[in-house]
Amino acid sequence: MEFDPNNPVVQLCVKGMNAESEGKIEEARQLFQQAWDMATNDFEAFTAAHYLARNQEDPNDNLKWNLEALARASAIKDESTRGYYPSLYLNVAKSYETLGNMEEAARHYQLAADSCKHLPDGKYADMIKSGISAGLKRVDETTFNDDSITQLINNWCERRELKPLAMILPAYIGNLGTENDRAKLLSAFSYLSAMRCLSEKEQRTVAAIIAKLSADVSE
Repeated sequence: MEFDPNNPVVQLCVKGMNAESEGKIEEARQLFQQAWDMATNDFEAFTAAHYLARNQEDPNDNLKWNLEALARASAIKDESTRGYYPSLYLNVAKSYETLGNMEEAARHYQLAADSCKHLPDGKYADMIKSGISAGLKRVDETTFNDDSITQLINNWCERRELKPLAMILPAYIGNLGTENDRAKLLSAFSYLSAMRCLSEKEQRTVAAIIAKLSADVSE
C-alpha cells in the first residue's frame, strides 16, 4: 500500500514534518494529532501514529505510539507493508531501550533484523540496518561477527587493496547475521575467490570463509 499524497491524513503528516524541520515542535505535534483524529482506516492510523511517536516528551508516550503504529501496520493485510516493519520494530526497540527494558528491546531489535529481508537494497536499507546493528550492540546481543573476515578487511585497508574491499564491504557493512545477509556475503566472497586476485594465504582464508558461510546458509 503506497502513500497517497492527496490523502488528507498524509498531507497533515507532511505539514507536520515541515513544521518539525523548522523547529516548530509543538505545531508539528498538533498536526500529527489532527492526522490521528482524522484517520478512518488502519493505514491512515498507522501513518499518523508513526509520526505522533516523534518528539514525545514522555518516553512512555513514545513507546505507546510506536506500539500503536506497529499494531496498525500489522492489521493491514497487504504484503507491501512488509517493508515498514524493520523501521517499526527498530522504533519500538529503541523505546524499550530508553525505558530500560532491555529484554524487550533486544527482542524487537532482533525482529527488526529478521524483517530486513523485505527491504530493497539502497541507502535507506543501509541506514536502518546500521541502526539495528548499533541497537543490538547496546543491549549486548550478538550481531554478525567473524574474526577472519574482520582481519582480512583490516589487512586490505592497511594495504589499500581496493578491489577486494569494493567486493566485500557492501555485503559486510550492516550485516546482521540473517540468512539473507549471509547469502549476500557468501555470494560476494565466492565472486572474489573466482577472481583469483589474492595471495595464496588469503585465498585459503577466503575458501574457509566460503565453506563456513555455505554451511550456515544451508542449515
